[in-house]
Amino acid sequence: MTDRPACTGTRPLLPELAAGIASAEERARSLRHLAGCGRCHRELEAHTALVDELLLLAPERQPPAGFEAAVLAPMTQRRGPRRRRLRDTALLGAAAVLIAATSAGSVWRQTEDDRALADGYRETLAVAKGRYLKTVAINGAGTTPAGYVFAYQGTPAWLFITMPGDLRQGDYRITLTSRDGRTVPLGTMTVRPGGGSWGRTIPLDVHDILVLRIHDPGGDELLARFMV
Repeated sequence: MTDRPACTGTRPLLPELAAGIASAEERARSLRHLAGCGRCHRELEAHTALVDELLLLAPERQPPAGFEAAVLAPMTQRRGPRRRRLRDTALLGAAAVLIAATSAGSVWRQTEDDRALADGYRETLAVAKGRYLKTVAINGAGTTPAGYVFAYQGTPAWLFITMPGDLRQGDYRITLTSRDGRTVPLGTMTVRPGGGSWGRTIPLDVHDILVLRIHDPGGDELLARFMV
């Protein structure tokens, strides 16, 4: 079976995903691909099982400084007959596994927050058969975003908008423009001194959105561009 380009880009990241140490950007990109690729998903499960087995070998605390060198030094200094060299090679292999397991255990504990975030991301996607979650900045005349749109591609798809309270107070009219040129009125959000938030389901997929237009009470237009 020939790999798709997305598979080729995702597969080298699977060990880091299994260990919970992939960056947020790499994790998000990979999870989008894994949601629709059974082959890569099965490989990720295999990597995860291997990490779980290695963690059983790891101590509960991080080893002291110089642990790796202390384990390897006596073995690398030995010289002797072929049988001894073979034994030393086997010991070196076992030591490498021990060091890898110890390091994995340390990294596993140090990245606990990141793994919790990834678990929360997966739980979010599990709601309504979600495939991905996208965040888009709302831009106006200033350089600072006027708020953010959170777009969830699931069944159904939905949008959620948050805006700060230092914007113009009042009702903001929201319309959506699709990639095929349709204009879809979505409703009205009210911004008060404490800020504003608004959400609803949408009648099309997130990847079909071109731009979200938010008209403030004074007639100015804010834009959340989904297609750049």
